[in-house]
Amino acid sequence: MKIPVFLSLFLLPFVLFSQQTELDSLENILSQKQGADKVELLNELCWKLGPSDNKKAGTYGYQALELANELGDSLLIAEAYNNIGVVYYRNSDYDSAIIIYEKALEISQRGGLDLLAARLDSKIGVAYLELGKYGLSVKYQLRAVRYFEETQDSIKMSQCYTNLARVYYENHEYEKANSYDEKALDIFVRYDYSYGMATTYGSMALNFQETGDYEKAITYLEKALGLFKELNYKSNVATALLNLGQLHRKYGNTKKGIAYYREAIDLAKEINDLHTYAATSANLANIYAETNNFKEAENLYLQTLEIAQEMKTLKVEHQCYRELARLYEKTGQYKKSLAYKSKQYVVHDSIYNIEKYEQLSELETKYETEKKEQEIELWKVENELKQLTIKRQQIFIIGTVTGIILLLAIAFLWYNRKRLQQKAILEAEKNKYRKKLLEASIDAEEKERKRIARELHDGVAQQLGGLKMAWQSISKEYKGKSVDKLAEITKTLDDATDEVRNISHQMMPKSLGTNGLVYAIEDMLDKTFKYSTIKYGFEHYGVEGRFNEKIELSLYRVCQELVNNVIKHSGADFISIQLFKNKRHLILILEDNGKGMQGNNKKPGIGLLNIASRIDTINGEVNYEPGPESGTVATIRIPIEVADNTP
Repeated sequence: MKIPVFLSLFLLPFVLFSQQTELDSLENILSQKQGADKVELLNELCWKLGPSDNKKAGTYGYQALELANELGDSLLIAEAYNNIGVVYYRNSDYDSAIIIYEKALEISQRGGLDLLAARLDSKIGVAYLELGKYGLSVKYQLRAVRYFEETQDSIKMSQCYTNLARVYYENHEYEKANSYDEKALDIFVRYDYSYGMATTYGSMALNFQETGDYEKAITYLEKALGLFKELNYKSNVATALLNLGQLHRKYGNTKKGIAYYREAIDLAKEINDLHTYAATSANLANIYAETNNFKEAENLYLQTLEIAQEMKTLKVEHQCYRELARLYEKTGQYKKSLAYKSKQYVVHDSIYNIEKYEQLSELETKYETEKKEQEIELWKVENELKQLTIKRQQIFIIGTVTGIILLLAIAFLWYNRKRLQQKAILEAEKNKYRKKLLEASIDAEEKERKRIARELHDGVAQQLGGLKMAWQSISKEYKGKSVDKLAEITKTLDDATDEVRNISHQMMPKSLGTNGLVYAIEDMLDKTFKYSTIKYGFEHYGVEGRFNEKIELSLYRVCQELVNNVIKHSGADFISIQLFKNKRHLILILEDNGKGMQGNNKKPGIGLLNIASRIDTINGEVNYEPGPESGTVATIRIPIEVADNTP
């Protein structure tokens, strides 16, 4: 039976294992924590307790999730889901682990948590690998590798290498698998990362085993076992014991192999590791079968098969079907052997997508031969032709029914695919229509702003100016005590005129159309902070030319809205604005040193929704994140092909 491989990648923290005294200390201070601090401590306990007490780790994980939901903190919620997913993984419940990981991934991607998203990609890939779904496993692993290579995170990148090595191992490409393991091991040794070294030693041992170098395989597995014991990672210790048992059997030392199996089974029971328990039981069943103790072997295979089906672990299920088919063939039970061999190939196709049934045909021949011999004894020679005719009819009916089922299945798949395509097209059209409505709404709003600004500037402002001149002419005719009051009224007229002009310029800044985006932002900042205690800095480069009118107006409005939000809500005393262009984007960054947006769990206000709507109409994106020390950093990116599309 094929040896199960090691579990790897992000299942444990990137530090040495926490001692029990440290865990006790963390639990003792738990009651002193409140709010987000308590969630972070619960998450830490869930993470660190997993290798030694996975059940207790799960309890802390769900407590963290419940409190994080009450706080509405997306980062803490994502971390809680992440840790709970690891709990399910350690219990070999891979389907549940994937569901939990996907929830955490969705929250991470939505919140711009790129590092956590990459870690989750890798974990999902490992879970799919355990389920035998290699295409999905490679998809998620490569997505994680790309991120870690871009960020030059050597440890996490190396752990992805070990998982890719495992995929090549499953595809029987052992040299390529070993090359990835060696790359990972070099980095793990350089950083003295014990868990990474242990998993890689285990992976390399499996490669050496498959190429027949059992002595080197045992040496590497013993290195891995020693490191796992030092770390007290019981699940990995159980897996290492199982693999050592298998290797010693192949090396000719069955007695020592059985001893390792017994130790692995006891430890797997202790930590409820069903995966290792099932694989070890199946290996013991092999020994019973080899020594012709078929009844004990059959019972163990059937028990293992039940566990594998419950866990949906296709590899172990496939191996049980295969060994049961061989056992029944050896004992002359060809009908049962044929049934289990059929199930074996169904699972085999699910894993490897191979359509080879030579062994099935051989078993079918044995079964039909046995059946024919029984028929010859029961029926006389005169009935032989009739039986052959019936057999042909049965084959024809089965073939016809099978063909109809295949045609119906193909028709259903084709219909379902077309339906999904139509649904996708309809959804795309809906989104396109919504975007057009939004653009029309914003365009109408800007036109109305222009009209009102023009009316204020050319109408009300001119009338106030004329009224002021008339008033000044009349006031010259009055002298005496009324002069001060006349001057006060004149000043009020001046203030009203200036206020009307300011409102007109804010609604549609003349400088934007005349001098461009940079000058308009400078003018807006100068007028906003001229008499304010808030200081500001404005830097720009690579943006001397003009951009599409719609882009300039949208960025100006967004900048104006962000500045207003800082003044109203942040309590900042300094604002930094940057406007620049790179090869792919026109970028606006606004950073303040205020109290920031952390802990603000309310729904976004009208201002933020307006910003998001405007940016969406020009195919841009907006992101908010905490500043390096305090405050908030808002980043707006506009694709350069959109921004440079000047009219």
